[in-house]
Amino acid sequence: MLMVNKISASVIPIDELEARFNLVEVEEEHFFPEWQTNLPEIPDRSKQMLDKVKAGYFNLLRHPPLLEHPIRMAVIAPLLFFADFFLSPFPIKHETPVTLEGEDDGRIVEGRLMS
Repeated sequence: MLMVNKISASVIPIDELEARFNLVEVEEEHFFPEWQTNLPEIPDRSKQMLDKVKAGYFNLLRHPPLLEHPIRMAVIAPLLFFADFFLSPFPIKHETPVTLEGEDDGRIVEGRLMS
């Protein structure tokens, strides 16, 4: 019987995956042409900002572990700001920590609720 050694993808550096599986990053502009038709022109200043967000993401990707908070700060927050998602009519809500405890089995479930 073949033993399988599972490793979480979040702890493997991307360069190790590239070497092991002969992966190659494709930067060809027309790699997915169906996603690029009938789009509005993006101003140069916006392209520069988006290129910085992309570079920040790939920098985080190359230095695991890829954690939620750095991704939020480096990628998601700038994109939301750029797309005006912090302006009206989009209200900002915070999350409240919650802990649930099961009396029968002793399980504890922790999570967050949107306020």
